[in-house]
Amino acid sequence: MSFLGTIDVSFLPALNTTFNALSAILLIVGIIMIRQGRRRAHKIAMLGALTCIVLFLIGYLTYHSEAGHTEFPAEYPVARKVYLAILLPHILLAAVNLPLIIVLVVAAFRGKLKRHRKLARFVVPIWLFVSVTGVIIYFMVHHWFVPSSDGRSMEKVDGISLSQSIPAVKGTKVGALVFSPESQLARLEAGQREVTLTYTVVNSSSQAVRIESLESGCECLEVTMSANPIPAEGQAEIRGVFDARRLKGEVDRRILVKVEGQNRPIFLLARIEREPAFTIEPPMTVWRQGGESETKRVLFQVVRKKPIRILSAVSQRPEVECRVIPEEEGRCYRLELTPQTTKDSLLGIVRIETDCELEDWGQALAYYSIR
Repeated sequence: MSFLGTIDVSFLPALNTTFNALSAILLIVGIIMIRQGRRRAHKIAMLGALTCIVLFLIGYLTYHSEAGHTEFPAEYPVARKVYLAILLPHILLAAVNLPLIIVLVVAAFRGKLKRHRKLARFVVPIWLFVSVTGVIIYFMVHHWFVPSSDGRSMEKVDGISLSQSIPAVKGTKVGALVFSPESQLARLEAGQREVTLTYTVVNSSSQAVRIESLESGCECLEVTMSANPIPAEGQAEIRGVFDARRLKGEVDRRILVKVEGQNRPIFLLARIEREPAFTIEPPMTVWRQGGESETKRVLFQVVRKKPIRILSAVSQRPEVECRVIPEEEGRCYRLELTPQTTKDSLLGIVRIETDCELEDWGQALAYYSIR
């Protein structure tokens, strides 16, 4: 069951990368400070780096629990090899270094400076490598090598309305085969568990043509083909079945098709938009540390036709009080969050229980912080 409800997690990769970058900067500052003999400044910098890593880990686990695995586009084969060459040591060293960081910090707090210095000689360089490569990985996936897109078709598949705001594609030719549509956009209702999209392949030649391979590039997609090879002057269907249970917002999925005897593959695009049952705005409530302990409001808005009622909304930190005020029963609720004090930094959640019959929308979280 997802506890994030309608939280849009698309902002988390950028936020997580910010924490990674800050961690790397603070590590470098910490190294400089200890070499200058400034132990207090060193301690502050290293605790800051540790805090950034903890926040990164929370954001990373949250994002991937909702969005699933991020696949590097296969249309950039050279860059993909470089990406994997960076990703594999990044993952391995991150897993190995995390417990070592804990041991390193514990040794420092217990005053075992000799052990702390000995561990730091190899733990800190690995820590720095993981933080820097994390930033590189983010930019490679989300900015430098984004998947290409040539448009979407306007169709209706399995009763699902496809967007008319994206131009239709008549077909894309690869050798003797014509693929249509090359791309599709499906909007799913909240609670819809899967969607099936069908692509047609027409063989215009007098000989059968074989599809060498079909690759989905993600775990949530099953790809099948009605006939392979495609008969002379005949046609076949490529069908993709998407598991939409964990999808939030808008996601792109691609089917890579390689035609036998052709060097250029084709990418069949499926863009899936899943409508929420309700929205929570803002998803993160923030107070400035040392500022006024003012009450801030979070709006819980039902966007589907059937009403949803909040059964409870409980702050997980006693320092912040949460009150639920119905604006319109079953349609709109106001959550009022009030901190006792803003003296100390804080990160917490409000756990919202609803009477929604859909499993994915029965619970949700609203986040808050003092920083």
